[in-house]
Amino acid sequence: MPKSDGPDKTVVFANDTYRDLSPGLKASDRLLFLPEEERETVKEYCAGLTVPSELSKFHSLVVDTKQYYRARKESTKPPVDRVINITVSDEQRERVYIFYSTIFTALEHLGYSITIKAPRSERYYNYQPLVKDNKLYVGLGEDDVKIRIKEQIKQTKHVPTDEERNKYFIPAYDYENTGKLHFIIESYHAARKNWRDTETKRIEDQVGEIVIWVMEAIEVEKNLRLGREAERIMREQEELLRLEMAEKRENEQKSLELLEKYAVQWDKAQQIRRFVESVELRLCEIEDQEQREKLVEWIQWAREKADWLDPLTEKEDDILGKGKSVLDVVGDWED
Repeated sequence: MPKSDGPDKTVVFANDTYRDLSPGLKASDRLLFLPEEERETVKEYCAGLTVPSELSKFHSLVVDTKQYYRARKESTKPPVDRVINITVSDEQRERVYIFYSTIFTALEHLGYSITIKAPRSERYYNYQPLVKDNKLYVGLGEDDVKIRIKEQIKQTKHVPTDEERNKYFIPAYDYENTGKLHFIIESYHAARKNWRDTETKRIEDQVGEIVIWVMEAIEVEKNLRLGREAERIMREQEELLRLEMAEKRENEQKSLELLEKYAVQWDKAQQIRRFVESVELRLCEIEDQEQREKLVEWIQWAREKADWLDPLTEKEDDILGKGKSVLDVVGDWED
């Protein structure tokens, strides 16, 4: 596993044995995609993760995010693509900054990457992304999942004031920040997606478990991607086989048509030869010497044309050129 950088440790490694951070779920059922020795090391590492109450050195993305929200001049703000979209109340910001720094450092220590993307800007040409468009991703290689922290909101029925009674629109509910945070893995296929502050446990107390389930979610995305790629390859192979078979059928049909054509030509050549033989038998009946000589010349010409037409010969005619030979076709067919 790569080392986490920076002298200020935002995660703490404990030497005590791994404890199951999620009652009801077997620890042995998680991280099965890792080799056994590495799996136990990661589990022990995550079991020892703690989120400090204060932090002097934050993750670089958190540093830029804090600077963006703190700066009053645009010239002193970091690039938008370095800013995390924070949607909690001001009272919870520092807590979110510390939590993000902790989990980012832990995930990078385990070889994962943290990136900020603006999918909306990728869908629209010349769209300049805003901080509100930014989404936070944890990735490994080609695969990633989206994560975020939001603050739980309390909804209460709105009691209209005397001043509001004269207005056209009166809200049905009031919404109040509760100070309770909610960590989310925004992946449809993730086995577990949500961790919330409760009366007895905060998301900080579940940071090790969250890291493990983020890793699990990315592995799920990887398996889905590999499955899609395997299906794509299978479809391409099936399409290739279909095209090859279609080409074979087309070639077979052409060969059959040529066979029929040669058979017809051969039959014609045989008919011509039989006819010429019959004509030759009549030569003795012709008394005119000149007429007989012309007929002999014609018989020779007819036999040559029969040989040229016959696909079993390779007769070349001075006028018609080389005739179609079945031997040429057989050579191509064998290739």
